[in-house]
Formats: sequence, C-alpha cells, structure tokens
Amino acid sequence: MVNTEVKGTLAKLLATENLKVEHRKVSTACFDVHNRVLILPIWKTASATVYDLLVGHEVGHALYTPDKDFGDAPKDFVNVLEDARIERLMKVTYPGLRKSFFEGYTQLWEDDFFGVKEKEVNDLPFIDRINLYFKGKPDMPFSEEENVYVVRASQTKSFDEVIALAKELMEYAKQRQQEKLDLPAPNTTQDGGEMTPNGGGQTQETQSGDSEDGQDSDPADLNTPSYSSQGIGGNSIDETRSLTEETLREALETLVDDNAKEWVYIDVPEVNLSEHIITWKQVRDNFNRMYEAKLWETDNHYLNLSFQKCEEYKKSAQKSVNYLVKQFEMKKSARQYARAATSKTGVLDTNSLYKYKLTDDIFKKVTTTPDGKNHGLVMLLDWSGSMTDCLMDTLKQTYNLIWFCKKVNIPFRVYAFQSGYFHGRDPREDYSNLKSNALYLSKDFFLLEFFSSEMNTKVLDHQMQLVWAQAFACARYTSYQAEPSMVLGGTPLAEAVICMREIVSRMKTAEKVQKINVVCLTDGESNPMSYITDSPSAYEPRRRSEMLCHNRGKIFILRDPVTRYSRKIDSSPYNTTREIVSFYREITDYNWIGIRLCSKIEMNRIAMHNDLNVDTLGKQWQKERYAEVTGKLGFSKQFFMPNSYIGGGTDDIEVKTKNEVATKAELTRAFKKHMGSKMTNKTILNAFIEQIA
Repeated sequence: MVNTEVKGTLAKLLATENLKVEHRKVSTACFDVHNRVLILPIWKTASATVYDLLVGHEVGHALYTPDKDFGDAPKDFVNVLEDARIERLMKVTYPGLRKSFFEGYTQLWEDDFFGVKEKEVNDLPFIDRINLYFKGKPDMPFSEEENVYVVRASQTKSFDEVIALAKELMEYAKQRQQEKLDLPAPNTTQDGGEMTPNGGGQTQETQSGDSEDGQDSDPADLNTPSYSSQGIGGNSIDETRSLTEETLREALETLVDDNAKEWVYIDVPEVNLSEHIITWKQVRDNFNRMYEAKLWETDNHYLNLSFQKCEEYKKSAQKSVNYLVKQFEMKKSARQYARAATSKTGVLDTNSLYKYKLTDDIFKKVTTTPDGKNHGLVMLLDWSGSMTDCLMDTLKQTYNLIWFCKKVNIPFRVYAFQSGYFHGRDPREDYSNLKSNALYLSKDFFLLEFFSSEMNTKVLDHQMQLVWAQAFACARYTSYQAEPSMVLGGTPLAEAVICMREIVSRMKTAEKVQKINVVCLTDGESNPMSYITDSPSAYEPRRRSEMLCHNRGKIFILRDPVTRYSRKIDSSPYNTTREIVSFYREITDYNWIGIRLCSKIEMNRIAMHNDLNVDTLGKQWQKERYAEVTGKLGFSKQFFMPNSYIGGGTDDIEVKTKNEVATKAELTRAFKKHMGSKMTNKTILNAFIEQIA
C-alpha cells in the first residue's frame, strides 16, 4: 500500500515550498500553477515507483513551469517538450530522482502505457519519438535533420524557448505531413487493388476488400491493430499529433480507483475568541448578580455553607499543595543541574600550581547553570452534564493546581468548556459568512474563564467561592438554584482545543512565558466535529454545517493554513478527542496533558479500541490507582484516574458508625481508604509534576 500522506510530504519537500497536495477523483495528475495546488488522482493500482515518478514530474511543473498562457502553440508539442525540460531540471536538482524516473518509465513501458510496445518505432511520428526518447528510450532512431531538433529539445532552458521550439516543430511536422499526402498510398495498384507479398518477391493483385480465399475481409477485425506497421508506414499517421502523449494520459486513467471515497479537505478555522470566551470578569459579574443577592435572602444557609466548605478545603489542601511545590522545585533544579556546563576560565588557579608537572588542570573553572524556561499552565475543565457526580472532586484538584501555580509563580488560565450558554443551536443560523470546507465552531460553544493569574489574591479567593457555589448547585448538593447561563452542558472539547493556539499566543504575549502546558480534564469523548460545506443542490445552493461522523462515505483531510500541515483524520465520534488533540500537538509546541476520569472498565474499553496493552494498564491501575499512556491517545501524556473520591483532603476521614459507636474494623477501613486516597493523589501529582517541570 502506498502511503499517500508520505507522498504528499515528499512533494512538499521536493517543491521547497509548503504547497497544497490534494487527492481528488480526477483522471490524471496535474498542478495548478496559479493556486499552487498539486492535484493527484486517487490511484488504486499505481506502484510506489510510479507514484514517485508522477509526484516528481508534477513537482517539476510546480518549480519550473510558469503561470502563463502559451498562446497558439500546439498543446501536444508543448507538453512533450516541457516534460522533457522540467524532468531534466528535476534530475539535476535532485539526483536521487534519476532512479525513480528511470524505473518508473521502465515499468510504464513494460505495461505498454505508451501503446507502441509491439510497433515499429521507425515509423512513429517525429514528436512521438522525441517523447519516448526523453522518457527512457535512448535508442530512438533519428535522421540527421531530426537530430538537430532533438538536441535543441535537450537544451531548452526556459518556458519561452519551449514554446518557440514547439511552434517550429509543428511547422516541420506539417511539412512532413504534406509530403505524405502528396505521395500515393503504398502497397496499392493504380486502380486501387491491394498488393500482397508473394513468395518470390513478386506481388499478386487482389481486389480491395476481398481475401485470398474469396471471403470478404472484416474491416473491424479486432485482432488486427489499427496502429499497425502498414498504417504507420503509410500516410494514415498524423505527424501533427502526439499519439504517445494521448495514449499515456488515457492509460494512466486506468490506475485510478473509480470506486474510491471522496477526499474532503477541511481547514482549521480562524477563531474569533470574543465570540466564544466569557472572561473572568464577566463570569464574576454573572455570579455576583446571582449569589450576592441570595446572601440577603432569609434562606441563605446553603449558600453560606458552600462558601464555608470552600474555605475548609483550602486549609486542608495546603499540605498537598506544599508537596506539589516541593516536588516541582526538586525536578526543576535537577534538570537545571543536568544541563550545567563547567569550563576553564583561562585564569591560573594559584592553589593548583604545585600540580603543573602532573596535570594541566591548573586553571580556574566556572560552572554555568542555564536558566529554566518560564512555565505557563492552561487548564480545560469539562463542564458537561456527565461530570455531575465527580464535579466537586474535580474542582478540588483544579484548585490544588491553582494554589500550586500561585506559590511557584506560574501564570495560569482555567477555562470550563460547555455548549449550553444559549441552551441550544438556532436552526435559522446564517452560515453564509463562514468559510466553506473549514471546521465549524458552534454558536452555542463557550469557554468560561473561571480563573486567571491576572487576578489578585482577594479577587481569586472570592472567585473560587463563587465557582464552588456554582459547582455545589450543579452537583445537586444544595437546594439553591445555579446561575442558569453557566450550568453543565455538552462536551465541546474539540472546539476548546481549536481555540488554544490563539489563547496561548495571547498568554505568551501578556505573561512572557516560554513553555506552555495544556491540561485537558474530562470524563468522556468530545462532541463530534462539524464542518462547513456547500449544498450540492443546484436548485437551493446554500451553506450549512455537517458532522464529520455523518459522512462515512468520505475521507477527511484536516489542514492548517498557517503551517500547511495536513493529515487524514478519523471521523468516528469515538476518536474525536484523539484526532483533534494529536493534530494540534503536531502544529504547536505545547505539552498536551490529558486527564481522563473513568472507571477501570471504561479504561479497558478505551485501551482495546486503541490497541493498547490492557494487562499493563490494569496492573498499574491496580497498584497505583491510576494509569498513564504516553503519546498514543493524542496527548503527550494521558492519565486515567478514578472518577470517584479523587479530591479528598488531608482531614477527610469518613467513618460509618453503628449505634453511634465506630467499630475497630470500620475505623481500620476508613483509615486505609483515607491513606489510600492521599497516596493516590501524591502518585498522580508526582507524575503530573514530571510533565510540567
């Protein structure tokens, strides 16, 4: 099987530019010189050698054929001469292509793609012999007069020279064609009877249309090739046409897979963050309007209780946060020490002069420790309905990371992604101003900026209480109503990932950070991706959005207009997260960390679906209460964590009592569970710190 993505990358490298390479349901390869698009058919039977030949040939047009009209010059002749010129230049520029061109044309010749394998080459039109000569048949016969044109064809340097030579060759071909027409047809008598060879070298006249045995000959006999040596030797061959060029083009069409799926090229969209981000100031104002008013109501007990719980957790979590800080500083210092370099200063060390007869190590030395990169953290928090049962535990872990970032001065942003701000999509939405064949960011997708390092300590603490109160209500831990515009919704993780490049770019500018870690915390797959397409209907042409997963009969190629990176993506809704994250991981320099909250059964299902080692992950889960995968699920590192009891503080010990008395067995069970959660948290935090240090 030919790897089409590799061949596309080969074309870009050969062209020394990041041109577009598209596979379409077309009959032959071509290059759009104006738009800089290399168009390749969806071949079914083309070998890797022929693939390299055709790619190299079309890249030659990309490099050396200008975007200009050749006027009234004969198209066939220009094609033959320009092919010879660009292939000669490609062989000079890339000597390694000589073998690809030679072996590719040899294979095409053996498969009779030129249609003359069994023919007498001496009788071929002059332009065809030139075509075959430059396509790997150096033994083509030429007269002295013809050889002058062949030499000129081998020395053309510009496209203008090709056009001029094509016109001259056409005049020469017309002259030869006229000479043919002025001569009587060979092997015929004066009255039109056909002369057939006789054994003694004499000829025997037979009536035209009759065979020797008196039977009528069949003029449509399929066993008699129309391109026979008799026809070539006569005046039936048109010298002003290139038969081999036409035959090759038609033969290459047989390699095309007529039943192939349509390849659809979709671009990463330009993101207008103002349409999809609710800033932390807007979030604060919305929460204040909702919850500050409740504090003055008579029934505000539960709201005060949620604020109190938030403060209690902050106090209890400081040990875990301090542990995080300690591990981070240790890892960071160790890596800086590993990069330290010691060099001689050139200044004599007087205390070592006595060793000058034994060693030349008598110079003072200096150790240089390179400064570590400035870190930044962006966290994407799943704010979907399926997070209800683990929302508070997840929020606790998020708060741990925020307090950690504050202590070590790491700039951070925390966004909750949801698709419920407008509680549904407007069916009358206008797509006419959106770019066709690009991923679509739904109007009901929003990023809620809960926290930012731009907040001061007082504002941050208050915002944490407000978000805690919202999560308290969304998790149904209380009787008061949640702020309706920021309740739990869908899981638009793919849209959130698409927004990361612009968000990180702004963060780097504002915070002067160098190394960004993007952490995605979710309990499920992203919503399926959608793209903008034009309706094929001629009666009602309109632009609309479609889900990739609803088009199983198409192959989707995702492209980034900025880097020109492109890759085939799986449109299955079960692989959306993996596909979009792995794509953005290729076009960005961030460290992408995934935290998947799930059960062990769910982890095993994901592992089997992605051909991972289920036993290895199961053993790690059993031993450490979590599992990790490197580079296989889109993320740089993917963590699987239990979706229950992941946010226990250092003081949280739950003991079940019987008749208000706790038994020894219950105390033992509660303590083991509590210590197990603490050790699990520390193990996970260690693994996380390893990624961001």
